[in-house]
Amino acid sequence: MGRYLGLIVKATRLCNLRCTYCHDWRSGPNQTMSFPVLAHMTTRALADPTHDTVEFMWHGGEPTVLPRSFYERAVYLQSRLRRPGQKIHNTLQTNGTRIDNAWAQFFRDFQFRVSVSLDGPPAVHDRYRRYASGRPSFDDVRRGLDALRENDVPISVLMVIDKGALELGPDVIFDFFVKEGITHYGLLAAKPTNQPDAPPATPTSHYVTPSEMNQFLRAYFDRWLAHGDPSIWVREFDGLLKRLSGRDSSVCTLAGDCFGRYYLVEPDGQVAHCDLFVGDPAYTVGNVVSDSFASFRGGPALVPLRRSNTQALRTMRDCPDFGVCNGWCPHERYTASRHDPGHTGDCCGLHDLISHMRNRLGLAVASAP
Repeated sequence: MGRYLGLIVKATRLCNLRCTYCHDWRSGPNQTMSFPVLAHMTTRALADPTHDTVEFMWHGGEPTVLPRSFYERAVYLQSRLRRPGQKIHNTLQTNGTRIDNAWAQFFRDFQFRVSVSLDGPPAVHDRYRRYASGRPSFDDVRRGLDALRENDVPISVLMVIDKGALELGPDVIFDFFVKEGITHYGLLAAKPTNQPDAPPATPTSHYVTPSEMNQFLRAYFDRWLAHGDPSIWVREFDGLLKRLSGRDSSVCTLAGDCFGRYYLVEPDGQVAHCDLFVGDPAYTVGNVVSDSFASFRGGPALVPLRRSNTQALRTMRDCPDFGVCNGWCPHERYTASRHDPGHTGDCCGLHDLISHMRNRLGLAVASAP
């Protein structure tokens, strides 16, 4: 049976910003994907007979520090190597500071989906997202968003919720997005650098716990519900609302088993499960220059990871909300088990938010599967 493959491609680790909570940028040589690596990755992804749909998610660093010709070559390879009937999507996550009319026209012409990192009003955004020189970036991001709008490129925004956003509160952030005309966005809790050997409850910086994020999202959901505008799409609510109504969610964090469907590809071709586990060698599965996706799926790294995930999910099945969250994102549990004093293995951490949404919507609790 055909399946979806999501490739989180670190086209470059170079970045023009130095966001305080970010651990994705690098400096120095060999931080940009070469054409041979790009060609090997594209060939292996599209040649695998199980991959009916392949999504290339271009990340960084900052992917727009590369010339547009890099992505023109990528799209050309895709067009030459795709199998009949195979679907290909390109998405790009950018800090938005370098987007001008030429970039926006490129995205429009090649049908790239674009998500811009914007951490709310300037008071919060510029607290965390500054250039290497220390200069704030909000005004440049807004110019980038304007260029996308002027060229009819659909806008999606990703906001990291760190302590500053929690202090500002849901109402101010919601009003900011309404004022800016941003109606399609996700709210992502800040996460610390991975510490594989950290014992439980290890203090760390830039970590918003599930409990803190749930409290924020409960209030945000109330404000969103009261506002009553169906054109405002919040990723976290959309995913849970679909699950609460018995539908599949398009959000990977609620899928239950993401292993073997999402991979990180580094500039040198090294492959790991997802991009969230950077820094933990246990999640590295091979290299696209020398290995196939079949070898990743059945290899000595991914098989035990999937087995461990299955065991973790088994311990949560008695939770009344398991049928909604499917155990949530494995990296949420990975981080909470090391840094959240309130973490327990019998609940993924979404219970309070799901219960709140059920109550507000008057939904009954479905029996556990």
